Amino acid sequence: MKSFLDFEEKNVEKAVQKACTDLNVTHEKLKYDIISHGSSGIFGLVGAKKALIRVFVPDLPNGQSISDASAIAGYRDKILNSDITQSEKDTVSALVDEAFGEVKEPVRIAARALEKPKKIKKPRKVEKPEKKEKTEKTEKSEISKTPIAATEDQTINSEAALRVAQGLAREVFEAMSIDAEMSVNTDSDQCWINVKVEEPGILIGKRGQTLEAIQYLVDKVVNKQCGKGNRVIFDVEGYVESRKSELKDLASRLASKAVKTGKPSTMTRMNAHDRRIVHVTLKRNRSVRTQSVGDGYYRKLIIFPKKNSQKKTDKAQSKK
Repeated sequence: MKSFLDFEEKNVEKAVQKACTDLNVTHEKLKYDIISHGSSGIFGLVGAKKALIRVFVPDLPNGQSISDASAIAGYRDKILNSDITQSEKDTVSALVDEAFGEVKEPVRIAARALEKPKKIKKPRKVEKPEKKEKTEKTEKSEISKTPIAATEDQTINSEAALRVAQGLAREVFEAMSIDAEMSVNTDSDQCWINVKVEEPGILIGKRGQTLEAIQYLVDKVVNKQCGKGNRVIFDVEGYVESRKSELKDLASRLASKAVKTGKPSTMTRMNAHDRRIVHVTLKRNRSVRTQSVGDGYYRKLIIFPKKNSQKKTDKAQSKK
Protein backbone atom coordinates (compact mmCIF):
# COMPACT_ATOMS: atom_id res chain seq x y z
CA MET A 1 0.00 0.00 0.00
CA LYS A 2 1.38 3.39 -1.02
CA SER A 3 1.99 6.13 1.55
CA PHE A 4 0.85 9.71 1.00
CA LEU A 5 1.51 13.25 2.23
CA ASP A 6 -0.76 16.29 2.29
CA PHE A 7 0.54 19.68 1.12
CA GLU A 8 -1.20 23.02 1.65
CA GLU A 9 -0.48 26.31 -0.10
CA LYS A 10 -2.19 29.46 -1.36
CA ASN A 11 -3.17 27.71 -4.59
CA VAL A 12 -2.80 24.29 -6.21
CA GLU A 13 0.17 25.31 -8.35
CA LYS A 14 2.17 26.46 -5.33
CA ALA A 15 1.21 23.34 -3.39
CA VAL A 16 2.56 21.20 -6.25
CA GLN A 17 5.79 23.23 -6.35
CA LYS A 18 6.16 22.83 -2.60
CA ALA A 19 5.68 19.06 -2.84
CA CYS A 20 8.26 18.79 -5.64
CA THR A 21 10.80 20.80 -3.64
CA ASP A 22 10.28 19.02 -0.32
CA LEU A 23 10.25 15.52 -1.83
CA ASN A 24 12.97 16.26 -4.39
CA VAL A 25 11.01 14.96 -7.37
CA THR A 26 10.09 16.48 -10.73
CA HIS A 27 6.60 17.64 -11.60
CA GLU A 28 6.21 14.85 -14.16
CA LYS A 29 6.92 12.13 -11.59
CA LEU A 30 4.70 13.63 -8.89
CA LYS A 31 1.41 11.76 -8.42
CA TYR A 32 -1.25 13.65 -6.50
CA ASP A 33 -4.97 14.27 -6.04
CA ILE A 34 -6.49 17.72 -5.54
CA ILE A 35 -8.47 17.68 -2.29
CA SER A 36 -9.35 21.41 -2.25
CA HIS A 37 -8.68 24.36 -4.55
CA GLY A 38 -8.93 26.79 -1.59
CA SER A 39 -10.48 30.27 -1.47
CA SER A 40 -9.15 33.79 -0.96
CA GLY A 41 -11.69 34.87 1.70
CA ILE A 42 -12.22 38.51 2.69
CA PHE A 43 -9.31 40.79 1.64
CA GLY A 44 -7.30 37.59 1.20
CA LEU A 45 -6.90 37.65 5.01
CA VAL A 46 -10.06 36.54 6.80
CA GLY A 47 -11.79 33.27 5.96
CA ALA A 48 -9.06 32.32 3.49
CA LYS A 49 -8.60 28.60 2.86
CA LYS A 50 -5.47 27.06 1.40
CA ALA A 51 -5.43 24.64 -1.49
CA LEU A 52 -4.80 21.03 -0.43
CA ILE A 53 -3.26 18.23 -2.49
CA ARG A 54 -2.55 14.62 -1.50
CA VAL A 55 0.74 13.29 -2.88
CA PHE A 56 1.38 9.54 -3.20
CA VAL A 57 4.90 8.62 -2.14
CA PRO A 58 5.89 5.00 -2.90
CA ASP A 59 9.55 5.46 -1.91
CA LEU A 60 11.08 8.36 0.01
CA PRO A 61 14.72 9.26 -0.85
CA ASN A 62 17.61 8.28 1.44
CA GLY A 63 15.41 6.24 3.75
CA GLN A 64 13.50 9.30 4.87
CA SER A 65 10.39 8.60 6.92
CA ILE A 66 6.92 10.04 6.45
CA SER A 67 7.24 12.01 9.70
CA ASP A 68 10.53 13.57 8.53
CA ALA A 69 8.98 14.64 5.23
CA SER A 70 5.97 16.08 7.03
CA ALA A 71 8.25 18.13 9.26
CA ILE A 72 10.04 19.53 6.23
CA ALA A 73 6.76 20.29 4.48
CA GLY A 74 5.42 22.17 7.51
CA TYR A 75 8.56 24.23 8.12
CA ARG A 76 7.60 27.13 5.85
CA ASP A 77 4.11 27.34 7.33
CA LYS A 78 5.69 27.70 10.76
CA ILE A 79 7.69 30.82 9.82
CA LEU A 80 5.19 32.57 7.52
CA ASN A 81 3.97 35.01 10.16
CA SER A 82 7.15 35.22 12.21
CA ASP A 83 7.46 39.06 12.12
CA ILE A 84 3.81 39.89 12.79
CA THR A 85 2.90 40.79 16.35
CA GLN A 86 -0.19 39.44 18.08
CA SER A 87 -1.48 42.96 18.73
CA GLU A 88 -1.56 43.69 14.98
CA LYS A 89 -3.51 40.47 14.35
CA ASP A 90 -6.00 41.36 17.10
CA THR A 91 -6.49 44.89 15.77
CA VAL A 92 -7.15 43.75 12.20
CA SER A 93 -9.50 41.05 13.50
CA ALA A 94 -11.47 43.59 15.53
CA LEU A 95 -11.80 45.98 12.58
CA VAL A 96 -12.97 43.33 10.14
CA ASP A 97 -15.33 41.78 12.71
CA GLU A 98 -16.92 45.20 13.25
CA ALA A 99 -17.31 45.72 9.51
CA PHE A 100 -18.59 42.27 8.51
CA GLY A 101 -19.95 40.70 11.70
CA GLU A 102 -18.52 37.76 13.63
CA VAL A 103 -15.77 35.94 11.76
CA LYS A 104 -14.84 32.45 12.95
CA GLU A 105 -11.80 31.94 10.74
CA PRO A 106 -8.46 33.11 12.22
CA VAL A 107 -6.98 36.36 10.90
CA ARG A 108 -3.78 35.88 8.91
CA ILE A 109 -1.91 38.82 7.46
CA ALA A 110 -0.22 37.81 4.20
CA ALA A 111 3.50 37.53 4.81
CA ARG A 112 4.24 38.62 1.24
CA ALA A 113 2.45 41.92 1.75
CA LEU A 114 4.03 42.60 5.14
CA GLU A 115 7.63 41.68 4.37
CA LYS A 116 10.13 44.37 5.31
CA PRO A 117 13.88 44.75 4.73
CA LYS A 118 16.21 43.59 7.46
CA LYS A 119 17.46 46.37 9.70
CA ILE A 120 20.45 46.58 12.00
CA LYS A 121 19.27 46.07 15.53
CA LYS A 122 19.71 49.07 17.79
CA PRO A 123 19.59 49.10 21.57
CA ARG A 124 16.08 49.69 22.78
CA LYS A 125 15.32 52.97 24.43
CA VAL A 126 13.49 53.00 27.72
CA GLU A 127 10.04 54.29 26.92
CA LYS A 128 8.05 56.32 29.38
CA PRO A 129 4.48 55.14 30.03
CA GLU A 130 1.95 57.00 27.93
CA LYS A 131 -0.79 58.98 29.55
CA LYS A 132 -4.28 57.82 28.72
CA GLU A 133 -5.54 61.33 28.10
CA LYS A 134 -4.17 63.24 25.14
CA THR A 135 -4.77 66.87 24.38
CA GLU A 136 -5.22 68.60 21.04
CA LYS A 137 -1.50 69.43 20.71
CA THR A 138 -0.27 65.87 21.25
CA GLU A 139 -3.00 64.48 18.98
CA LYS A 140 -2.05 66.81 16.15
CA SER A 141 1.67 66.19 16.51
CA GLU A 142 1.13 62.42 16.19
CA ILE A 143 -0.76 62.71 12.92
CA SER A 144 1.03 65.55 11.16
CA LYS A 145 4.80 65.02 11.24
CA THR A 146 5.55 65.43 7.52
CA PRO A 147 7.13 68.79 6.57
CA ILE A 148 5.20 70.97 4.14
CA ALA A 149 8.13 71.33 1.74
CA ALA A 150 8.49 67.93 0.07
CA THR A 151 12.08 66.80 -0.54
CA GLU A 152 13.28 64.49 -3.30
CA ASP A 153 13.42 61.53 -0.88
CA GLN A 154 9.86 62.23 0.24
CA THR A 155 8.69 62.28 -3.38
CA ILE A 156 10.32 58.88 -3.98
CA ASN A 157 8.78 57.49 -0.78
CA SER A 158 5.36 58.83 -1.76
CA GLU A 159 5.57 57.12 -5.15
CA ALA A 160 6.59 53.85 -3.49
CA ALA A 161 3.77 54.18 -0.95
CA LEU A 162 1.27 54.72 -3.75
CA ARG A 163 2.48 51.62 -5.61
CA VAL A 164 2.20 49.50 -2.47
CA ALA A 165 -1.26 50.87 -1.63
CA GLN A 166 -2.52 50.35 -5.19
CA GLY A 167 -1.24 46.77 -5.20
CA LEU A 168 -3.05 46.03 -1.94
CA ALA A 169 -6.22 47.70 -3.23
CA ARG A 170 -6.19 45.48 -6.33
CA GLU A 171 -5.98 42.40 -4.11
CA VAL A 172 -8.93 43.68 -2.07
CA PHE A 173 -11.03 44.26 -5.20
CA GLU A 174 -10.12 40.84 -6.59
CA ALA A 175 -11.00 39.11 -3.31
CA MET A 176 -14.36 40.92 -3.17
CA SER A 177 -15.03 40.36 -6.92
CA ILE A 178 -15.37 44.11 -7.52
CA ASP A 179 -14.63 45.91 -10.78
CA ALA A 180 -13.26 49.32 -9.77
CA GLU A 181 -11.27 52.19 -11.28
CA MET A 182 -8.51 53.94 -9.33
CA SER A 183 -7.11 57.43 -9.79
CA VAL A 184 -4.23 58.98 -7.86
CA ASN A 185 -3.96 62.50 -6.46
CA THR A 186 -0.97 63.92 -4.57
CA ASP A 187 -0.47 67.17 -2.68
CA SER A 188 2.32 68.57 -0.49
CA ASP A 189 2.05 66.05 2.33
CA GLN A 190 -0.58 63.44 1.43
CA CYS A 191 -1.41 60.95 -1.30
CA TRP A 192 -4.95 59.96 -2.25
CA ILE A 193 -6.33 56.93 -4.05
CA ASN A 194 -9.81 57.73 -5.34
CA VAL A 195 -11.96 54.73 -6.27
CA LYS A 196 -14.95 54.64 -8.61
CA VAL A 197 -17.22 51.61 -8.42
CA GLU A 198 -20.78 50.74 -9.45
CA GLU A 199 -21.89 50.03 -5.88
CA PRO A 200 -19.88 52.28 -3.50
CA GLY A 201 -21.77 50.98 -0.47
CA ILE A 202 -19.98 47.62 -0.72
CA LEU A 203 -16.58 49.26 -0.15
CA ILE A 204 -17.84 51.93 2.27
CA GLY A 205 -19.97 49.72 4.51
CA LYS A 206 -22.25 50.70 7.36
CA ARG A 207 -21.08 54.03 8.81
CA GLY A 208 -17.90 53.69 6.77
CA GLN A 209 -16.69 50.64 8.71
CA THR A 210 -15.57 48.63 5.67
CA LEU A 211 -13.68 51.60 4.21
CA GLU A 212 -12.07 52.18 7.60
CA ALA A 213 -10.92 48.55 7.77
CA ILE A 214 -9.37 48.87 4.30
CA GLN A 215 -7.70 52.14 5.33
CA TYR A 216 -6.21 50.46 8.40
CA LEU A 217 -4.74 47.66 6.28
CA VAL A 218 -3.35 50.20 3.79
CA ASP A 219 -1.70 52.15 6.63
CA LYS A 220 -0.13 49.01 8.11
CA VAL A 221 1.27 47.67 4.83
CA VAL A 222 2.58 51.08 3.67
CA ASN A 223 4.26 51.70 7.04
CA LYS A 224 5.85 48.23 6.96
CA GLN A 225 7.28 48.57 3.46
CA CYS A 226 7.89 52.32 3.06
CA GLY A 227 8.39 53.58 6.60
CA LYS A 228 6.17 55.72 8.78
CA GLY A 229 5.07 59.17 7.65
CA ASN A 230 3.93 58.01 4.19
CA ARG A 231 0.16 58.16 4.55
CA VAL A 232 -2.02 57.15 1.61
CA ILE A 233 -5.70 58.05 2.00
CA PHE A 234 -8.10 55.53 0.48
CA ASP A 235 -11.35 57.20 -0.66
CA VAL A 236 -14.46 55.86 -2.40
CA GLU A 237 -16.61 58.23 -4.49
CA GLY A 238 -15.69 61.24 -2.30
CA TYR A 239 -16.90 59.64 0.94
CA VAL A 240 -13.89 60.87 2.95
CA GLU A 241 -14.59 64.53 2.10
CA SER A 242 -18.28 64.04 2.86
CA ARG A 243 -17.37 62.47 6.20
CA LYS A 244 -15.06 65.39 6.96
CA SER A 245 -17.88 67.89 6.37
CA GLU A 246 -20.24 65.92 8.62
CA LEU A 247 -17.66 65.78 11.42
CA LYS A 248 -17.13 69.55 11.24
CA ASP A 249 -20.86 70.21 11.53
CA LEU A 250 -21.22 67.75 14.41
CA ALA A 251 -18.24 69.25 16.26
CA SER A 252 -19.69 72.77 15.96
CA ARG A 253 -23.11 71.65 17.23
CA LEU A 254 -21.66 69.79 20.21
CA ALA A 255 -19.41 72.74 21.05
CA SER A 256 -22.43 75.06 21.12
CA LYS A 257 -24.26 72.57 23.33
CA ALA A 258 -21.32 72.36 25.74
CA VAL A 259 -21.14 76.15 26.07
CA LYS A 260 -24.90 76.46 26.53
CA THR A 261 -25.26 73.73 29.17
CA GLY A 262 -21.89 74.18 30.83
CA LYS A 263 -21.33 70.42 30.60
CA PRO A 264 -18.82 68.49 28.47
CA SER A 265 -20.01 66.89 25.24
CA THR A 266 -18.60 63.47 24.36
CA MET A 267 -18.08 62.22 20.82
CA THR A 268 -18.09 58.49 20.13
CA ARG A 269 -14.89 56.51 19.53
CA MET A 270 -13.04 57.69 16.43
CA ASN A 271 -9.79 56.96 14.64
CA ALA A 272 -6.88 59.42 14.72
CA HIS A 273 -7.75 60.99 11.35
CA ASP A 274 -11.32 61.83 12.40
CA ARG A 275 -10.20 63.12 15.81
CA ARG A 276 -7.76 65.46 14.17
CA ILE A 277 -10.55 66.93 12.03
CA VAL A 278 -12.51 67.79 15.19
CA HIS A 279 -9.45 69.23 16.96
CA VAL A 280 -8.61 71.49 14.01
CA THR A 281 -12.26 72.56 13.56
CA LEU A 282 -12.59 73.74 17.18
CA LYS A 283 -9.05 75.05 17.58
CA ARG A 284 -10.07 78.69 17.04
CA ASN A 285 -13.18 78.41 19.18
CA ARG A 286 -12.14 80.19 22.39
CA SER A 287 -15.20 78.97 24.27
CA VAL A 288 -14.21 75.29 24.30
CA ARG A 289 -11.24 72.97 24.43
CA THR A 290 -10.95 69.42 23.06
CA GLN A 291 -9.30 66.37 24.55
CA SER A 292 -8.90 62.76 23.41
CA VAL A 293 -9.39 60.09 26.06
CA GLY A 294 -8.42 56.43 26.04
CA ASP A 295 -5.91 54.07 24.46
CA GLY A 296 -5.66 52.13 21.23
CA TYR A 297 -6.71 52.79 17.64
CA TYR A 298 -10.11 54.21 18.63
CA ARG A 299 -10.49 56.91 21.29
CA LYS A 300 -13.29 59.09 22.56
CA LEU A 301 -13.11 62.86 22.16
CA ILE A 302 -14.52 65.24 24.79
CA ILE A 303 -15.43 68.88 24.20
CA PHE A 304 -15.09 70.91 27.41
CA PRO A 305 -16.64 74.37 27.86
CA LYS A 306 -14.24 76.97 29.25
CA LYS A 307 -15.26 78.68 32.48
CA ASN A 308 -15.22 82.18 30.99
CA SER A 309 -17.55 81.13 28.18
CA GLN A 310 -20.10 79.78 30.68
CA LYS A 311 -20.10 83.07 32.62
CA LYS A 312 -20.74 85.03 29.42
CA THR A 313 -23.62 82.71 28.54
CA ASP A 314 -25.18 83.16 32.00
CA LYS A 315 -24.93 86.96 31.74
CA ALA A 316 -26.53 86.96 28.30
CA GLN A 317 -29.42 84.86 29.56
CA SER A 318 -29.93 87.06 32.65
CA LYS A 319 -30.19 90.19 30.48
CA LYS A 320 -32.99 88.59 28.50
